[in-house]
Amino acid sequence: MEDPKSKSDGRVERSRRAILDSTRDLLGDEGDIGSLTIEAVAAHSGVAKTTIYRHWRDKWELALDAVMIDMLPGFTNPVDVGDTRKELITFVNSVIKIWSTPPYGAAMQGLVSEIATQPELAREYRERVVDPRRDQLAPVIERGVQRGDLRPDTDVRLVHELLVGPILYRLLLSGGPLNRKLGTHLVEAVLDGFSPR
Repeated sequence: MEDPKSKSDGRVERSRRAILDSTRDLLGDEGDIGSLTIEAVAAHSGVAKTTIYRHWRDKWELALDAVMIDMLPGFTNPVDVGDTRKELITFVNSVIKIWSTPPYGAAMQGLVSEIATQPELAREYRERVVDPRRDQLAPVIERGVQRGDLRPDTDVRLVHELLVGPILYRLLLSGGPLNRKLGTHLVEAVLDGFSPR
């Protein structure tokens, strides 16, 4: 006999997936969060508004989940390949790839001012996006130190900010290209800056 709890969990997960998929569909290539409404997501997903509000406080939290948190599995976890440079490039290029793919980059442009001005949204972003990505980077830095590619005092937080910050700057302000060349340049700069030699 099927466990009623597992049946309920399956239904909740299907609803959640429908809501997140619908949010991304409605954002489209332009990632226009300003025009997004909970009513539209409910109509598109076939899930009641009350169900959406049970899981997300507002459209900003929903959009954050749909375009940033839900995409975390899409980031490549840099496994040990015996080469610090390659591992750092894997890390940074996964950020470039996601943010240059609609609707993620455009939606991030819409989200960033809300993240900056809503403390609860900022906390959620840090805890569910920034911290897990920094945790993925930490073993790469540890291996780089052990190999002698990086100084023992290399700060994971600073390396993370130096790798991701310029990508965000290009996305939000300068409009420079987001491509693999950028990723390689950022990694070379970090390796030069933290080299023990």
